[in-house]
Amino acid sequence: MSTLSRRLGLLAGAAALAIAALPASAADVTLKLADSLPAGHSITKNATHFFFDRVKTLAGGKVEFQHFPAEQLGKAKDLLSVTQTGLADIGYIVPSYVSEKMPLGAVAELPGGFASSCEGAKAFWSLAKPGGLLDTLEFKPNGVRVLYVVALSPYQAVFSEKAGFKSFDDFKGRKIRSNPGPMELGLRNLGAVPIRMTPPEIFDAMTKGTIDGALLPFTSTVSYSLDKVVKSSTIGQNFGTVGITYSINLNKWNALPKDVQDALTKAGDETVSHACARFDTEEGELAKKLQSEGVLMVKFTPEQEKILANNFDEVSKDWAANLQKRGKPADKVLEAFRAAIAAQR
Repeated sequence: MSTLSRRLGLLAGAAALAIAALPASAADVTLKLADSLPAGHSITKNATHFFFDRVKTLAGGKVEFQHFPAEQLGKAKDLLSVTQTGLADIGYIVPSYVSEKMPLGAVAELPGGFASSCEGAKAFWSLAKPGGLLDTLEFKPNGVRVLYVVALSPYQAVFSEKAGFKSFDDFKGRKIRSNPGPMELGLRNLGAVPIRMTPPEIFDAMTKGTIDGALLPFTSTVSYSLDKVVKSSTIGQNFGTVGITYSINLNKWNALPKDVQDALTKAGDETVSHACARFDTEEGELAKKLQSEGVLMVKFTPEQEKILANNFDEVSKDWAANLQKRGKPADKVLEAFRAAIAAQR
């Protein structure tokens, strides 16, 4: 055998080995998903991973995902731009983080109104999903299509002191981390000082005394290790939540095969229901866990509840009025959101 023949034989053998080493069925489509959450966050576990698994099953293995958690591709407030430019195909897009572009999407964050993650998430989904009111007004004009939404269980007020927080009146003068928008309005009405910061910054701020507390559900309290510093908390309240979407670049969506689109659509709808049920279950379990570990759970009196309900109603009216002045149909969106909640009861 000539030297050339031997070399060709070796190359053919190497190629055969390389082909044999490939997966039996490589994915036809790979989608990059970017978010700002730690890899172990409850949302990642109950929503994102569930979504990945369902899409892979429904698409018959044709779709794979590359997950970039913990702000690897951009800060939370920049993930709309990251998705619009195609750096990520799917982004963790929170309307209140980009309120200059999606002010109406914050309707899901208004305090009061709903009593569970599932009530809030399903109402938000009815407005944000393709063809919904928010899709028409905000998501589609921004070049994205919502695949699924997350609304965490209603937020409580958690504090780093036990002795210093015992009643409704103790909100006055407290520096409390909140999301921008409706939550800030509610805290100001209670005499508190709302402070903006990202969730990963809360632990250091509470430890150092920069802030007195934060508005968060118990699932996030534990996900960000705040259970190590929290000494007291409200229970049974709704200081708002965060309305989160996982949205795909619209051009990327339009380029996908129909069967992949169908798998993403079905998986997204299933994810909304699956995740909210898990959040609500975990919220109850974590409330008991925190209490067993010595966290003081503060309940308000009926009189305080009435004051709080009036406060929350005023926040919703102010939120809508301010946006109406800017030419945004906030009254229509608020009415639709409340109707979607009522339809579940």
